[in-house]
Amino acid sequence: MKFVHAADLHIDSPLKGLSAYEGAPVERVRGATRRALSNLVQLCLDERAAFLVLAGDVFDGEWKDFNTGLFFLRELNRLRDLGTRVYLVRGNHDAASEVTRSLTWPDHVHVFSDDRAETIVLEDYGVALHGLSYARREIKESLVPQYPAAIEGALNVGVLHTSADGRPLHHNYAPCRVEELTHKGYDYWALGHVHAHEVLHRAPWVVFPGNTQGRHIRETGPKGAVVVSVEAGAVTEVRHAPLDVVRWCELQLTLAENDGADELYDKARLAFARARDEADGRLVAARLVVDGATRAHAEVASARERVINELRGRALDFAGELWLEKIELRTRPAVALDELRSSEGFVGELLRAVGEARRDPTLAAELRAELAPLMEKLGEELSGDLDVARLIDEVEAHLVSALVAP
Repeated sequence: MKFVHAADLHIDSPLKGLSAYEGAPVERVRGATRRALSNLVQLCLDERAAFLVLAGDVFDGEWKDFNTGLFFLRELNRLRDLGTRVYLVRGNHDAASEVTRSLTWPDHVHVFSDDRAETIVLEDYGVALHGLSYARREIKESLVPQYPAAIEGALNVGVLHTSADGRPLHHNYAPCRVEELTHKGYDYWALGHVHAHEVLHRAPWVVFPGNTQGRHIRETGPKGAVVVSVEAGAVTEVRHAPLDVVRWCELQLTLAENDGADELYDKARLAFARARDEADGRLVAARLVVDGATRAHAEVASARERVINELRGRALDFAGELWLEKIELRTRPAVALDELRSSEGFVGELLRAVGEARRDPTLAAELRAELAPLMEKLGEELSGDLDVARLIDEVEAHLVSALVAP
């Protein structure tokens, strides 16, 4: 027997700011969450899954129109003929207080209550499913104590939307310790909320499947669901199955000391080709990050816009297969910084001052406070915290380039 565990579909999630990127494949990216759902249903059909577990955040919040809900139901109805049932909990994005539009659920779909945890026994498979939906967006306490005791002789599966013991870039909702989960007596915890696939524990299994489709550059790599195989009442395999149709990735390109602009362009093209090949036919949404103490820095510093346009031109060779979301040029001059910092005179004093600023927690706090409104506005397109050290590194590189480098 097999079942499929997925979470965080975020169907029709708004992609803020995407249209501002010139040449962005807006419609392909905007429709990716729907196509990933179709792939999820097909996975269930291909694996002949006994049931599908959805551990919260099927929707991203209140729908703009009813078509979001209707599309979800049409896809789930493809499972009816196979006899695959669907069991879902609501998470923080699709809590009862967040999605007021209602659906008439087909008889093969069960939504766990948000009043109290409940248990559904699948006698044909010897499985007991335990779940509790969110009644409101913010759940600050552990929900695990509310889950019922394991049923003896059954394969017990807990369905829970939680941050577990905390994960970067995720709100700390329904927090709990892994030990709290493993001591419950269940065989498998089907978790949701964290968008990266992660196995927190084996025997008993505690699993985040990750989201089914990355939505921005902070959600890189393969995205999908897990296929759980069960034999003789025990979990024997947990396998991640990619479902995404757009693959976000960050391409890190470190230049050697003697690399010039031509080497930069050639290496970038090779990086684009590798990313295209590794995506297995998916559209690649890539951010190129170029660094290194290199001869190419002189041209990067003096003709930054032209270098960026040249790199975008190389990416056009992969049109329809790769979209270059952003280019970050973090190169620095090929000079001995340690020697410069210890040298006498103005340059040495300036670089030592930059080093002190890098280690100053007060400066970091002040910069974060100043830029907090901008970061809040940009939201998910930025990382979770302002990287002050990286900003100072860039300032140092510009100073060295202007004052010392040839």
